[in-house]
Amino acid sequence: MSSESSHTMDSNVGRPSRPHLTSRIITRDDGREECTIHPSNAGPNELLTTWVTALDGTFVDLDTMR
Repeated sequence: MSSESSHTMDSNVGRPSRPHLTSRIITRDDGREECTIHPSNAGPNELLTTWVTALDGTFVDLDTMR
């Protein structure tokens, strides 16, 4: 992610507001899926540094981790 926080305080609740994100899933040549998440309003330069990508098999069930 970028050096600036993508979270801003929500003055109504006193906690960070959720950033608006977009995801893109592609299927790689080896058949594995890859999901990249980035801010919805990111410009071309910001997209070079403000993203996270994960391959299938690296996700876990949220309820299991709680």
